[in-house]
Parts: sequence; C-alpha cells; structure tokens
Amino acid sequence: MNPSSKQIVHISDDQVFESLFRTHYDELVHFALSYISNEDDAEEIVQQLFVTLWSQTTIEINTSVKSYLMGSVRNRCLNHLRHEKVKASHATHHQITHPNASNIDFLELEELKEAIEAALNKLPTKCRQIFNLSRYEGKKYQEIADHLHLSIKTVENQMSKALKLLRNELKDFLILIFLWMVNGGRF
Repeated sequence: MNPSSKQIVHISDDQVFESLFRTHYDELVHFALSYISNEDDAEEIVQQLFVTLWSQTTIEINTSVKSYLMGSVRNRCLNHLRHEKVKASHATHHQITHPNASNIDFLELEELKEAIEAALNKLPTKCRQIFNLSRYEGKKYQEIADHLHLSIKTVENQMSKALKLLRNELKDFLILIFLWMVNGGRF
C-alpha cells in the first residue's frame, strides 16, 4: 500500500466489523501478551479496542488494517503498563507512609471510635470543650485560653484531667490508639 494513500474502513457494516474481529482478535491478544503478562488484561485491552472501533462508523487508516490494529493494541498496552506502574508506586508510597494500616481491623476501629466518643462524653463540658479545641481543632493552649477567656494554667489542668480520664477509659484499646497515632490520627 502506498504510504500516502488512505484507506477508509466502514466499521458500521456488521460483516466488516465481524470479519475484522474474527481475523485479528487472537493475533492481537497474542501480541498484547508480548507486552502484558496477564492474559485477562491482554484480552480486556483488545476487547476495549474493538468496543471503541464498534462505536465509530468509519476509520481512516494510513497503513494496513493489521498495522493499525497492532499499533492501537501496542499503545493501549503501553498506557496500561504506565497505569500499573503508577498504581504500584502509589501502593508502595501508601505502604511506607501507613505501614500498619492493613493490620487494623475495621470492626476494632469502629469499636475504638465508639469507646473514644463514650469516654469524651464522660468529660465535664468545659474539659471536653478544651480537649476538642486542642486535639481536633489543633489550637495551642494559649489560643484556647484566649478563646475561652481562661488562664493558661486552667487549660493545662483541664487537658491533664481529660487525658487522665481518657487513658483510664481507653486502656483496653492502647494498641489501636498507638496505631492510630502512628497513622497521624487517621483511621
């Protein structure tokens, strides 16, 4: 075929599409497997190519149909490999930054959340307010004292009281609390 000539393939014709599929599917899957070792992924890539082709009425090809299909599969495989590399990099980063995250059981976390909430509800109102401003809103003791019109000593005493009560109430959850703190206070 002359490289400067263009070929128009009418994909909307069911017989043309079926012929393309039957003629090239197995070869394209085998070709995809030369890039991707997972047969299911290779088949998925080729199937998605044919779905994309099916949605078009015509395609303009500057090479042979086989070369066009092989180039499309190659590009899709390379995109798939790049995507897998990004996913692997993200998973590695997550594992490094949250090494114990997979060790924490969801039900235990729910139980811990409930225990924390119950323990916080046992705190006197002012004590709970100071604790929330410090731990959940990230305010410094001086900011809390200014905000509530209290002395800094009162804020320190109330925080000490809150932490002591919480330690006592949550002693059965010390390991989970430690993991929670290691993960930056995130469940």
